[in-house]
Amino acid sequence: MREARAGNLPKGPELDAALTALDEEMTRLAGTLKVEHLGPGVGMADMKAEHVYRLVVRHHVWDTTTAGWGLKICDGLDNNDLRPMWPVQGVGRLRRQQLVAALPEFFRGYAAAVAAAGKADTPAGRRVKELAGLL
Repeated sequence: MREARAGNLPKGPELDAALTALDEEMTRLAGTLKVEHLGPGVGMADMKAEHVYRLVVRHHVWDTTTAGWGLKICDGLDNNDLRPMWPVQGVGRLRRQQLVAALPEFFRGYAAAVAAAGKADTPAGRRVKELAGLL
């Protein structure tokens, strides 16, 4: 996280593995909790377009055969209904830096949404709170 905030995004298989593990864990947690959350923007900051893509937890429909709860990067424009665009490990280098830097804000917001839904004391809710504390 410190490296990403300083503009030095960690590269290589370690980051790939960490984002894949995050995607898998969020799929499990979101599927258990079933609490939607519209997180921070991860659009292109250099173009002042952070709002264009957002971190979103909800039941996502990728196509007619693939759907489920999880954390995805979605099209955040009003006319696209938060359509999923990428899994967190599927974004390019520039967006990855923004994604990693946005994770603390995302987890604070998601933990608050889980608490507001009355699910903070479940095992999945406690894990979300733990993740928020780690970042």
